Amino acid sequence: MSKKYGFGLIGCGIISKWHADSILKIEDAVLVGATDNRREHAEEFAKNYSCRVFSSVEEMLACDEIDIVCICTPSGLHAPMAIKAANAGKHFVVEKPMAITKEQMKDMIDACEKNGVKGAVISQVRFTNAIQTVKKAIENGELGDILLGDVYMKYFRSAEYYASAGWRGTWEMDGGGALMNQGIHGIDMLQYLVGPVKSVMGMCRTLARDIEVEDTANVLLQFENGAIGTIQGATSIEPGYPMRIEISGTRGTVVIEGEEIKKWDVDGKTLEEKEESEEKAKSYQNPTAFSTDNHTMQIKDLIDAIKENRRPLVDIYEGKRPVDIILGAYESSKSGKMVELDK
Repeated sequence: MSKKYGFGLIGCGIISKWHADSILKIEDAVLVGATDNRREHAEEFAKNYSCRVFSSVEEMLACDEIDIVCICTPSGLHAPMAIKAANAGKHFVVEKPMAITKEQMKDMIDACEKNGVKGAVISQVRFTNAIQTVKKAIENGELGDILLGDVYMKYFRSAEYYASAGWRGTWEMDGGGALMNQGIHGIDMLQYLVGPVKSVMGMCRTLARDIEVEDTANVLLQFENGAIGTIQGATSIEPGYPMRIEISGTRGTVVIEGEEIKKWDVDGKTLEEKEESEEKAKSYQNPTAFSTDNHTMQIKDLIDAIKENRRPLVDIYEGKRPVDIILGAYESSKSGKMVELDK
């Protein structure tokens, strides 16, 4: 009989449901319990999922039944919780962003390396068929040399969304706005496909919402392979549109919109038409409108990585890349200068 990996959840807010539902789908995973700084939230969660309530993070981490912790707290608490988990010898899955400062990311990496634990950073869009198809095409040279890589994330978040939780839209707990919270998935996809980013020039503004952080941003990129590109990220756009990634090489262009390849103009060939699928959920307008399928694949990958003693596909080193780009954009926006990213 194969080992069942025990999971504990820290933070019982909106995103915890995606983690819990994913765990329940995985044969060699079991949801042991959850904790939240508001006990009533943990109790409601435990009632819905028939699991234990831990009175504190420390109690959860002391439980021998827990092998892996899912960190579903506000962004500013990701690093402190991950470091506690690593120091307790627990592997972890942390929601994006992995942390909100360079110092936090370094401390997380140090804690994992010191304690020999594995950390996975949620970047579930990497697991979609569209992203994997384009990734393979680029690696195989089908697009030729990459010239341009752009991502457009013109999303809508209402004033009520930001008012729904005191930490939303704050530097201390959100770590940023349209780029760090909503846009990080698209930024990660772009750098995952085109390659590491060498330097950034950012213009980040708060134009439409009563928040501390940016709701509208434009960033110019220089990739290490010589390509250039653009990031446009916003939560201020009415009515909101799907994420759009455009990649152009010397042999053609590919466009991804949402989770589908919309254009494949490569060496004069177009993508074969597929059967009409159901309309994709509109998470660019509603932050809860997406399925658990890709979360499930990513959590299963962490379990497999533990079994096989390998790195998870999106580990802490990979999770650091989009945060470095975003922090560079913020630094550039303040200084008005191009920022070179650390290698």
